[in-house]
Amino acid sequence: MRLKRFFLLSIILCLLTSCVDSSQLEKLGIIHTRGVDISEEKPNELETTLIIFQFNAQTDMISKTLSGTGHTIKEAREQANKKSSFALTPGQIRLEVYGKEIAEKGILNYLKTLTRDARVSDTMLLAVSDTTARELLDVGQSDTNMDIGQFFHSLITQEYKKDTIPEIALHDFTHIYFDVGQDPFLPVLTMDEDNPQISALGIFQGDKYVGEISLEEALLLNMTQKHVDYAPIELEIPRAALEKYLAGTEPIDPNSENMYVRIGIKGETTSKLTDPEQLGFRSKVDIDVDLHEASEEVVIKDKKVAKVIEEELGKAIKKKYEVLFKKVQELNADPIGYGRLYRIKNNNKLTTEEWREKFPEITVDFQVDVNLVHFGTIQ
Repeated sequence: MRLKRFFLLSIILCLLTSCVDSSQLEKLGIIHTRGVDISEEKPNELETTLIIFQFNAQTDMISKTLSGTGHTIKEAREQANKKSSFALTPGQIRLEVYGKEIAEKGILNYLKTLTRDARVSDTMLLAVSDTTARELLDVGQSDTNMDIGQFFHSLITQEYKKDTIPEIALHDFTHIYFDVGQDPFLPVLTMDEDNPQISALGIFQGDKYVGEISLEEALLLNMTQKHVDYAPIELEIPRAALEKYLAGTEPIDPNSENMYVRIGIKGETTSKLTDPEQLGFRSKVDIDVDLHEASEEVVIKDKKVAKVIEEELGKAIKKKYEVLFKKVQELNADPIGYGRLYRIKNNNKLTTEEWREKFPEITVDFQVDVNLVHFGTIQ
């Protein structure tokens, strides 16, 4: 009896397996990068720019760029498919780039299209082009000897790992968007004199791109989201504060009142709501610092000198946090997430609209504690 059941089960499994559609790899065009824009020729339609892998038994794997237009992403892909003898499949999209204009109008609808597609990984990376996605990808693909889509994917991943920008994939963006009290952010990509690079971090109000912050400010923002293991930054501090500890080397600019230091930092920022009525917050920044280089030689003989350096670095970092906060407050976008702290204190009774009204009025006291760990080349 058991043998008979096993035999029947084997037949059923074989029949089910034979029902699955199969595709030969050589007949597929695998989309790994997609750009999304508003069509210039048809303003009521979308334009997608696709960078695909094509596999051919006679040649090595090659990369190709296609484009198509349509009222939906899928229709635009089908239009692009008509320009290729390969069946385009989105199963390996690793990077989606939104043109600046479409990002300003809002990208939520396109994110929903991605999340509804079971073939799309929720770890797919997202980015914004400083122009149009098509211009970014077309120019990059034609003017460089590289697969521009893979290059940008590797570049963003590298910066995430270096802690210089916050990590945000598809699932991160959607999670932040639906979490009342915080706004998302994405890297901004550009081609600067044919050199592909990340130029800034784009700040979103909900799903709409409203402005950007510098990469230096992106590092500070990252410290509010996680513990940064190590990241480099250059700071400007008053020369007078360290003048009696300088070795007497000639500065590059003798008339400058400031000097520059290159440091490596690791640490995090802890924020809390301190005054619910007056909307007061405190953000405590705890940082360990490796001092690598300075524009002038500093002689560090004792803890007193180290203490002066710690104080000046703390003041410089505090000032940068205040500038960052003022910038996002003017955009009325809260990438740091003070609204989440306020919402939690109020038993989750907060709407996005309410926080939009409150956020421009909040105050934040930044307290920076710097611990000088290594003196590096200027010891």
